[in-house]
Amino acid sequence: MDSAKTRLVGWLTLLGGVLGLLLGPPLVAIKYMTGWAVIPEPFWVPTARAWLGATFAGATPPELWVAFGTAYSIALLLMLGGLVALAPTLQGQTRVQRLGYWLVVSGLALVLPGDAVHSWTWHQNGLTVPTPGSNPIANTAYATHMMGMNLVMVGSLLLGITALRRRTLARWVAVMFVLVFPAALFASVTVLPTTPSGALWLFAVVMGLAGFVVARGRSLLPPDQAMNEAEVRIARRGRSGWGRTRRRRARRLGSET
Repeated sequence: MDSAKTRLVGWLTLLGGVLGLLLGPPLVAIKYMTGWAVIPEPFWVPTARAWLGATFAGATPPELWVAFGTAYSIALLLMLGGLVALAPTLQGQTRVQRLGYWLVVSGLALVLPGDAVHSWTWHQNGLTVPTPGSNPIANTAYATHMMGMNLVMVGSLLLGITALRRRTLARWVAVMFVLVFPAALFASVTVLPTTPSGALWLFAVVMGLAGFVVARGRSLLPPDQAMNEAEVRIARRGRSGWGRTRRRRARRLGSET
């Protein structure tokens, strides 16, 4: 992938991470606006609920859930695209890290359609709270997205721990992947009790930061490996430039003769 495409991937991944992070709190507030109260309402929800009511006056909670849920699906799609595009770096050189990476990709590929379909269909058949109800399509989608969340959690742990031990990613990237699972558990029972938007808040952060680093033309590898990678890239450019120069000279000599 050339530098222009790499930078584009970085900016799109950054956009996905920022969207995922910003949309989490409104989706939590909207969930409580429907009457959902399995976990006690976080302290900040009344303020967010008042803002949503004033900004989107006339919109019902199901309508807000569909709109914000659709926007979150776009965020998931951008982050999934970034994961796939950055595969050569993130999957490392070991079987365990590669397994962890593909578990994350597979999990997010389940979360994306599962959460999107559930967002669009949960309120049908008279259901007023976004939990499994009488709509088999919504129930199947909910189960699919929860299976995907489990894969993302386990995969992030494997990827991060292996990258830390083998030094195949920059330390901050590996540490953040390790913390995705515990951060999701903490958020899901305290300040962001919704899934996937609340549970994936740290995943959105790490993807956004990774996208920003790549968009700036920097590497996600440890410093010493990043320097080696840069040297190889410069050497390749030099060889290709030397080859083009020789071919131009040969064509010029041929035309003169």
